[in-house]
Amino acid sequence: MPDERAVELRIHGVSGGPADELLDVEPAMRVSGDDLAAFYHYRFERDTRTLPGVPREVFAWGNLTSGRSSRALWLLLLPFMLANVAYWMRPRRLLGEPTVAHRIADAGYDVLVRLLALSLTVLMVLAAAGIGMDLLAWQCTAYGASCAELRPWLGFLSAPGAVLAEPGRALAVGALLPMAVITVLWRLSRRTDATYEATSAPTGVRAPNAPLSHPEFWRNSPAMGRLRSVHVALAVSVVAAQLLVPALRNDVGTSLAIAGWTLAALLAAAALLAALGALLPGRTRLEPFASTACRILRDVSLVLLAATLLYAVWHRPDWTAEGALPGYSVVLNSLFALQCALVGLLLLTAVVLYRGANAHVGTAMRGLAGPAVAALGVLLGGVFSAALVYQAAGWLGGCYYPGAEATGCLLFRPPSAYAWLQLAFTFEAAIGLFAFAMLWVVARRRTRQQRAQTAARYRRHPDSPRTRRIASARALGTMTELLPACLVALLLPVVPLVGVVLYAVVTGTLTASPQEDAELSPATMTAGAADGVQEVITAMVTVGSWLGGAFLVALVWLGRSAYRSQPTRQAVGVLWDIGTFWPRGAHPLAPPCYAERAVPQLAARVAALTGKGTGVVLSGHSQGSVLAAATVWQLPARCRKEVALITHGSPLYRLYARYFPAYFGTAALSELRGRVAWWRNLWRLTDAVGGPVHTDDDTVGFAEPLPDPRHFDHQEGEALYPEILGHSWYTRDPAYRAAVRAAVRRLGETRACGGGGRVPPQAGLPGAVGPVTGAGDAADRGTNIQHEDQRHDQR
Repeated sequence: MPDERAVELRIHGVSGGPADELLDVEPAMRVSGDDLAAFYHYRFERDTRTLPGVPREVFAWGNLTSGRSSRALWLLLLPFMLANVAYWMRPRRLLGEPTVAHRIADAGYDVLVRLLALSLTVLMVLAAAGIGMDLLAWQCTAYGASCAELRPWLGFLSAPGAVLAEPGRALAVGALLPMAVITVLWRLSRRTDATYEATSAPTGVRAPNAPLSHPEFWRNSPAMGRLRSVHVALAVSVVAAQLLVPALRNDVGTSLAIAGWTLAALLAAAALLAALGALLPGRTRLEPFASTACRILRDVSLVLLAATLLYAVWHRPDWTAEGALPGYSVVLNSLFALQCALVGLLLLTAVVLYRGANAHVGTAMRGLAGPAVAALGVLLGGVFSAALVYQAAGWLGGCYYPGAEATGCLLFRPPSAYAWLQLAFTFEAAIGLFAFAMLWVVARRRTRQQRAQTAARYRRHPDSPRTRRIASARALGTMTELLPACLVALLLPVVPLVGVVLYAVVTGTLTASPQEDAELSPATMTAGAADGVQEVITAMVTVGSWLGGAFLVALVWLGRSAYRSQPTRQAVGVLWDIGTFWPRGAHPLAPPCYAERAVPQLAARVAALTGKGTGVVLSGHSQGSVLAAATVWQLPARCRKEVALITHGSPLYRLYARYFPAYFGTAALSELRGRVAWWRNLWRLTDAVGGPVHTDDDTVGFAEPLPDPRHFDHQEGEALYPEILGHSWYTRDPAYRAAVRAAVRRLGETRACGGGGRVPPQAGLPGAVGPVTGAGDAADRGTNIQHEDQRHDQR
């Protein structure tokens, strides 16, 4: 353990590199040039420390999200992750006593998001059942010899006289696919418990306006285990129901029907209890009892599945498969209707929460970001399912385009709900292209606006290529504020989809899958559609099917590329670095939360260092600043005078305070500021992620950005222009070294004062390097702003 006066503990952001690179201690040090061609010399010991006597440490957590190649395939669980993120995006009153309506709305938000998460699990299982049980086991069996001839490897299910060619036995074989999906998700969720969730950490001081200071916030294993049992129980019940309904439908009027109705009643009870189990709060006083009850329910569901398998495989000489799997479309349509109702209710509860939460003015989308993200998760879950089932149907039968049945292919018929979702995917692609075009137009316009400001700042001509490049970087750095508009654009396909579906229901003249209903011919349905609307819809469904297939191929390609390429694997990990920060409070089968491992580790390390009298300069870049903030909230009170915080490229306010106001709002950030001896935030206009950090009182650190680039022209001995850094390498900026120096001095002064918290204004530190506020040559010289610390504390 080092005995120096302070330690600089760095926490990297998304997709962090090797430890020696993060520590900036590689044997060779670049002194000039860039990544393509540069000059190096051997690194001296003094170059490995920001300040003499202050060693560096780095907390490298990148492997928690992007270390293993298999984690790239977690892209398929994106809908689960979005539902889980939406759970934490609610507005909530942090100060003052909440009203009764606010409490009811908060509890309703919990319940609705968890039910949506449960519905997404059912949706994935139904997609697997649609392939294994409906297409392979039922419809292929219905085609008989034709299916065996076209797909010989399916002869054991469809060839006349085959042992498994009976519908019940074929369904039992087809049920292996959804059960395999459930098993994989179950095992992945259980395996990550020991890897991602730490067992102990220092106990922080809980504050009502800082929910992340709750000592148990990052210990989610009991609640997640209970939710996992509930999701598995309902998923197993759904598979059992898909086995039971066709057999029971055939057995009506026979003695076997009694056993079938008994199983149906038991499965309905198990499904209802599973849904009720998802409604329990995350932390309950009855946790041991609730967890045991949910595990028993899961085991009972497995027993009922085994009993249903026996019932389904019972020999029925006259039972034949025909058409689509009975009951499958009804369950699927009911699920989609339930999801729409849940999203609508979630919007209402979010409105009530926002109106009663006194949320800060920067809250994104007036508190509706959570329901929007949940709706996007539901839409993507439906599109993923439709793409899988439709592509499987096309591949099995060879019918990839309208009219292909004339060539001898077999027409496998997925439910019409999937066809409507393919239509939504076409709308999504069109709106996505339009949104991308609009973003390009906005970026161009903002670049033109920034050219004048950049030229005035550096006193250069606005039409010079260098000015245009800097202006473009500054313009792109402002595009993050358009994220709510992009989120709304991604949800716009729901509007035309709902309109078309309602028209089809009311008039009965449109269908997304004309061949599904044998009683209505395509000509009859088309005749009732004005101006060939039916043909347009059919064509759009076909396009959506191809787009969905291409999307799935792209995901597989990305997964294979991530397996072979570490940079690609790290790039895929960026998505999870942002989306899996939160515990799995809504969906237990989502990708695991790395912060449950990282925050306790960081808190334990900082507490150990400060316990030995060593101050800690906690330096967090990008997502690392969020981990740093969460760590500070978990530290014991004795650490306050020993910890200084430096955030750079931080999304604490720009993203987290705006989209997660109940956990990172301005009130919570003000409380965080009081837990450290000193806090400085560094940011740039060219940074699309980081920005200023605002609290209820003022702005943390500098209200003005660091200059980027710090110099406009070539420097002595250089043939290249200074690099525009954007979101990278804040640690190489002179302002960062000045911030570390000021932090170490402040820690020494707080010890001298014998107390924690902020030092009185008169104890400010002269000589800190601040951001450049001048223009032209002043920016090139990197002018120092003196006495910034005194002015900051006096504010």
